[in-house]
Amino acid sequence: MLGMVRFLMARPTCAQICQEMALNLLSAHQPRSVMIALFGADGSLHVVGEFGLAQGDLEQVSTVSLWDGQPMADAVRNGEPVLVSDASSTLHDHGRILGLGPDAQALVAWPLTLPSQRVGVLQVSFATPVDSSLLRADLTGVSAVLALYLSLLTSISALPDRAVEVLGAIESSQAFPAGEFASLHVRASARKPAPSRLSPRQQEVLTLIAQDLTNAQIAKRIGFSESTVRQETMVIYRYFGVGGRQDAVAQARARGMLASA
Repeated sequence: MLGMVRFLMARPTCAQICQEMALNLLSAHQPRSVMIALFGADGSLHVVGEFGLAQGDLEQVSTVSLWDGQPMADAVRNGEPVLVSDASSTLHDHGRILGLGPDAQALVAWPLTLPSQRVGVLQVSFATPVDSSLLRADLTGVSAVLALYLSLLTSISALPDRAVEVLGAIESSQAFPAGEFASLHVRASARKPAPSRLSPRQQEVLTLIAQDLTNAQIAKRIGFSESTVRQETMVIYRYFGVGGRQDAVAQARARGMLASA
């Protein structure tokens, strides 16, 4: 786990993370390919990094619905790892599994989660059969740190510096109990002070969030970039002291701020 912490402190891209896992962190298991997908506001998984996939496979894995019957979708939906230990029989039952090449013998889809957030999924295929107990031991800590890093990466403005600070705290402690995820995530999110009130634009974004619009849809509606929408959303979260859309909307309704929405 500490190897992953130190690697993430260099601020790698998702593709670089996949490469590091394939060539170093999981090399003893002979991985064939590694893929990271993040859970989006539209309810789908979006592949944001990969290593070892053939071009033909890449064209089919950019977006995966949670209802596609794919191992990665099952892992995120149920919050439990999915191990495909017999590729031939699984392919017979499910048809094509995204990211599983013809020479792969096994595959694991490992959910990347925090106590109150589904971040995404890590999917690894292997050239040989794997020892599930050893693989679980290697992935448990690594996936936990990766989930925290990716959550910060996608939800906090000016994240890289904050992510490095959080990861540095993990490394210096030489341990990372599972119960510390939520508190670390909250402390990282709370470094900026909460505003005393919402601006008209933030109120507009809040109203559109309450209508279940995605960031892309909100950006198109108000005429700003998705990056601006994300930044305004973070301000809204700080204002209410929450970490997600549903909690922000619930707080706004309780305060009568969405009466006309």
